[in-house]
Amino acid sequence: MTAVLDTRGVTKTFAGVQALSDVSLLVEPGERVGLIGPNGAGKTTFFNCVLGVLRAERGQVLLDGEDVSALPVHERARRGIGRTFQRIELFGESTVRDHLLIAERVRRGDGRLWRDLLGRGRPSADEVAACDRVLEQLGLAELAEEPIEHLSLGQGRLVEVGRALMTRPRLLLLDEPSSGLDRRETADLAATLRAVQQAQGFAILLVEHDVELVANFTSRSYVLDFGTLIAEGPTDEVLASSLVREAYLGPGGGPG
Repeated sequence: MTAVLDTRGVTKTFAGVQALSDVSLLVEPGERVGLIGPNGAGKTTFFNCVLGVLRAERGQVLLDGEDVSALPVHERARRGIGRTFQRIELFGESTVRDHLLIAERVRRGDGRLWRDLLGRGRPSADEVAACDRVLEQLGLAELAEEPIEHLSLGQGRLVEVGRALMTRPRLLLLDEPSSGLDRRETADLAATLRAVQQAQGFAILLVEHDVELVANFTSRSYVLDFGTLIAEGPTDEVLASSLVREAYLGPGGGPG
């Protein structure tokens, strides 16, 4: 079986400082994989190299066996990479449906987005139907016409997920989706993600500081520390590793 994501020896430096060193990682179809590590470990840098926001000095990024290392961001997205952000990047006065509609037009790449930005575009029936399917899956159908500024943080996170799902991803990169959420909101988000993933069949790579979420949501995990992979394997074994606890808590550290 060909991996959805296969990174081979990804290396990235900034001003002579090595942010990533020979990072190789696999995500199989339908998997939920964690990528964890302390602050500054290189997790977001790795995401940006996978997406093409940053270009690695060395290494390859393969999506479903295709080397996409030289492709720009929008071409990688069209080949099936979706992403959410640690900091919510939504427009307060725009509605929930507006955000999904723009994502659908970007995916199609047919020029209608420019007409929409000029106030000349009207959504077609199939565009509305595509948006409504995702809104229904995420439990946001009743909020479709609500401005983003009226939503809770948890609902805003789901809108970001919905926008990513409009690209019809084979791989969804989640960058700390629980940031700012309480335990109930985090549990609700995880349950929704499981249900949508089961319905659509995409794989998930999760960057997350909430170790409880990682433990309950992923089957395998990788651990970055100072840009180097220090552990990988079944999530429960990884989280039990003394090496991983030391990376998070320092020498002699233990569960707090």
